Amino acid sequence: MAPMVEDMAESRDIAISDGLMPDSATGAAGFGEPDLDLVNALQIDPRASWTRIGASLGVDATTVARRWQRLTDSGLAWMTAYPPGLAVLGYLRLHCRADAVPTLSERVCAIDCVFSVERTSGHFQLNLSVAAEDAAALDDLAVRVLGRLPGVLEVDVSVGMRLYIEGGHWRPGALDPAQRTLLAQDRRLPPPVPDRPRAGDLELMLALSPDGRRSAAELAQQTGLSETTVRRRLADMTRSGRLQIRCDFAQQSAGWPVNINYWIRLPAGELDAFGAELAQWPEIRLCAATTGAGNVLVIAWLRSQHECILLENRLLQSFPNLHITERQLTLRALKRMGRLLAPNGSAVGCIPFGIWPAPTPSGSS
Repeated sequence: MAPMVEDMAESRDIAISDGLMPDSATGAAGFGEPDLDLVNALQIDPRASWTRIGASLGVDATTVARRWQRLTDSGLAWMTAYPPGLAVLGYLRLHCRADAVPTLSERVCAIDCVFSVERTSGHFQLNLSVAAEDAAALDDLAVRVLGRLPGVLEVDVSVGMRLYIEGGHWRPGALDPAQRTLLAQDRRLPPPVPDRPRAGDLELMLALSPDGRRSAAELAQQTGLSETTVRRRLADMTRSGRLQIRCDFAQQSAGWPVNINYWIRLPAGELDAFGAELAQWPEIRLCAATTGAGNVLVIAWLRSQHECILLENRLLQSFPNLHITERQLTLRALKRMGRLLAPNGSAVGCIPFGIWPAPTPSGSS
């Protein structure tokens, strides 16, 4: 059962240990073109051997493995795995007392089902992306837990209805077409026929979530599955889309310091065309149909604040029926897909994914 409000200080879902949200970055500031090439290669094929990665980049396997180790040790890049489709996605925004924002930031970052947290401009100071078992679980999290946190004045809930683009598909475009083709050639097999999750699948996905390149031997030891079963299931789940593995990096160090969130209202009949079009725009990180006054959420990574104006003009010119109901600039990203972030965007900790459970009768209001 989820923790009651009075027990939050002791709960593993809410409490956060000292030092997990530092005021200063611990990672190195440097992020060069070879690093971006490596990140781009791992985005295309996250579990490719270092030999294949090195061949695509024109360097030896030892060099790319050492470079990746440096990036992960400094928190400048990391791998994440997660199971899309196994949870209801919620985009929750909290309006808080100003003096409570620092404490609330730490408390919401510590909740395992809150996989991303941003402090933003505007009426809502905190934006949360959450995973819940169902709609009732999302309501339970929003009303019984988040709404009762000291300092929270308002909780706005939008439910993700359809994802057109998400961060795992964003690419920096560092590699040339030949390099991308070389990396993608083993990923062209037709996906297997989708089937129901098997016993142990969720445990395997969660074991992989802190590091999408964990070896089959490590995963087998943690889950109790055989190495052969681990390899076969990972291949099946990634090809079918039931498991997504992504490579993220410290965006400020790599040259994309600006996050902008647009809440958009668009006629329902135009949503699919809108999503298909934005999938071609390189600056778009996320495009999701949602509930609420704005029925679309768009998130972009940009190189300057001036580009926000250019992007907004392009949106309005391309879709005359589009109306922007709210725009939020991310002041600081605190957590992304389970990674706790320093002010410079480098990873300084990891909270493995969780899914907020449906409330039981004893836990209902």
